[in-house]
Parts: sequence; C-alpha cells; structure tokens
Amino acid sequence: MDFQDLVNCCSVPSSILSVEKTPDGFCGAIHIVCANDQYREAMGSGYYDGMPYEELVPKDLKFEEFCFRAAHKNQRMHAYVETKALGCWTDQVMIPLHPQGPEIGYCQFLFEFTETAEPERMASVSMDTAAAVIKASITLLAGDDFKTSVREVLTDILEMSGANACRIMLIDHARREAINFCEKLRHGFVPVERGDGTIPYEVVASWEGMIAESNGVVVKDERGMQSLEERNPLWVRSLRQYEVKSLVLIPLRREKEVIGYLFVVNFDVEKAVEVKELIELMSVFLGAEIANHLLMKQLKELSMHDALTGLQNRRAMLAKMKLITEADDRKQFGIVSIDLNGLKMANDSSGHDAGDQLLIKVARALGGVFRASDLYRAGGDEFAVIASGISREAFDARVVQLRELVSDNHDISVSIGACWSDGSVSAQSVYQEADQRMYAEKREFYDSHPGLLR
Repeated sequence: MDFQDLVNCCSVPSSILSVEKTPDGFCGAIHIVCANDQYREAMGSGYYDGMPYEELVPKDLKFEEFCFRAAHKNQRMHAYVETKALGCWTDQVMIPLHPQGPEIGYCQFLFEFTETAEPERMASVSMDTAAAVIKASITLLAGDDFKTSVREVLTDILEMSGANACRIMLIDHARREAINFCEKLRHGFVPVERGDGTIPYEVVASWEGMIAESNGVVVKDERGMQSLEERNPLWVRSLRQYEVKSLVLIPLRREKEVIGYLFVVNFDVEKAVEVKELIELMSVFLGAEIANHLLMKQLKELSMHDALTGLQNRRAMLAKMKLITEADDRKQFGIVSIDLNGLKMANDSSGHDAGDQLLIKVARALGGVFRASDLYRAGGDEFAVIASGISREAFDARVVQLRELVSDNHDISVSIGACWSDGSVSAQSVYQEADQRMYAEKREFYDSHPGLLR
C-alpha cells in the first residue's frame, strides 16, 4: 500500500501513523509516517515525515489509546477534543489499516480544526436524550455490522419519538442518486417512497436549499405542512399521498457538506421539542459514523481496484479465489488468464502512455464479453476472468467471443488460456492451469513474432 497516495486522496488534513505495540501489549512509540499537503500546512514548518507525534503536540494518553485501538485492534475511532497546544478543538478520526507485523500497526488519522466547541448544543439536553445518545454511540462503536447497528439506533429513535417511520437518506450529487441507507418502520405503516423503494433524487436534492437558512425542518400540523408546501410543493405532494401529518428532518453532514438526512414522520407532536432535540443530536453522531463508514468503504474499494483500468486488482482476485475454494457448497466456475502481447515494445517505442492505452483497451475488450464483477487486472500486462454462476457452454462461448473480439481489434494482441471446473478442485489450481495454457499460447506467439520478444 502506498501511504502517500492514500493521504493525498483526502481533501482534509490526513496522515499515516505508525503505532508500536510493546512486548507487554501496550502502546509504544507513535510516529507520523507521512502526510498530505493540508496536514503539513496545518502543522507548520516543524513537521517532517517520520517524526514522533509528541514533537508537534504534547503527549496525550487518550490520543495514544485511540491510535492503539485503531492500529492494533482494528477499531474505527472518532473523538472531538480540545487541543490546547494549538488553541482549538479537533475533530479526529482514526481509520485502521492493514498491519505490517505484530509489533507495528498503522492507522490513517484525519482531523478538522474548529476555533471553538459548541458546548451548549451538546450539553443542554434532557436526561432521556443524553441516555439515548450514549446508547447510540456505544451501539455504533461496538456493533459488528454497521447497518445492523444503525438500524438498532433508528429503532430507539422510533420508540422515543412515537413516530411511524425513521429513515436515513444519503445523497450522491455526482451520480444523481438518493440512497435509502437504512430505515425502521412501525408495523403497518406504508413508507413514503415510489414503487422502486426510493425517494426520487430530485426531491432529496431539493431539501438542501429548503433548509439553507435553518438546521432542519419541523412540521407539527397542517399549518406547518402548508408552509412547507409553499417552499417545496413537489415533496409535500408525495407526503400528502402517504398521509404524513408531521415530520422532523435534519441534515447529516461531513464537515459542511450535506451527505444525507435523518428524518421521522408522524411523530408524537406533544413531544416536538424533545423529538427535535433527539434528532438533532443523533444526526451529529450518525453523520460522523456514516461518513467514516463511507470513507472506509471507499478506501476498501480503492485498495481492491486497479487505478488505470478500473478493474479489480490482484488482491481482489486472490480474495475471490479464496472465497470459491473455501465455500461449503462449491459451484462450477471458469477462469481465463489473459496476457497482453508486446507491451514492453510498445512502452519502449512509444512511451508508457501508449502502453497504458493498450492495457485500457484490453480491459474494455474483456468488459464487452464478461461481467465487470468477474474481471481482474492480475498485475502488469496480466488479466484474469473468474466467471461463476455460468454454465460451461456459456463460458466456452464467451471465451470464443473474446478471441474473436481481440482478433478483430488490430490495436491489441493477447494470449489466452481458459480452464473450467466443476468445483471439485481449488480455484488456485484452476487458475494455474489456465495460466499454463496462456503461457503456452504466448510462447507460440513469440515464436512466430520474435521481433516482439520482451
């Protein structure tokens, strides 16, 4: 893993921390391995790669405990703490990374400075709300499955607010998608959604402008619904269709960016103040945890994909083969090993950009025949297909189709080896056989094209 590339992809200050585990199992030295430009700028001229963290800020046992848990116990950590040495408050996130050995672990550290805290908003809550938020925090941190933990939190919100439905909607403006991330419905309540199970993107996208001058929306009665209708008739039309009489909607934020919304409908309006207080405070914790979850998911996807071709990488391929081999009910599958001919000559004669374009063309050719989820760049000029859930006849036909496709494409030349399995042997053995057949074909190619020898 290239740590510098990892931190450079972050838009907030980010660094990689190495955390030593002492022989007696405690936290030892913590060093800052590398950092992005935002982190360097925030820390000033005293920063250098590899430095002990305490050269920048005073030693902090809580900080060290969080780093140790992230690096050695694979726990995602989050804290909002006062950093007196820097005269500010710091919103900190520690994300576990793959350890390099038993003594040294790594975590990614991201933070945001704020000039002051907001103690009034966080402290001035009822005992019931405080207890609910503490329980939610423990649930989110301790749960094995994140969505299951979020659903447990929504269940508590549903019961405390007396609502018919509690939902988290996420929004992706780049893809123009509204995602129903998680929900909890009271028995018998029909969710506010269209036929395919989502609220239209256009409706969710309209919420941000609607709450621009406030921190959310509260509707307790018909008068409030009429007021909301003046601002957002499209949404209220849908609400009325599903007999929604009351609602509280609060944005979930990542820094200042709205990443989604937490809302309840048809709640107990006699407890409107308490419900709004509950939803507001829950949104702080849920927003932070969901943002961390999405970041972890993004980092995992980045670690399992090839940046050039967009295909899954060798790590993902090995994981898929392990999954197939260790499955209790092995199913039939086929593997294709593909190698681009003449890549070195293309790189030497026309430059690496030309070679990259050839690799991209091979990836596109594979995508024209097999499912994207079955495609891998195994490394260098090597590609692989692991096709499951397919008959042998269909697999053989697609291999023939691939050969025809590349033979018609005069820009690329590949060697192909294919092997089918009924599931009785390991995926690793099938891959090795396909690889051997590919190399036999490759030798034949270079025997007849000696000028392209690598």
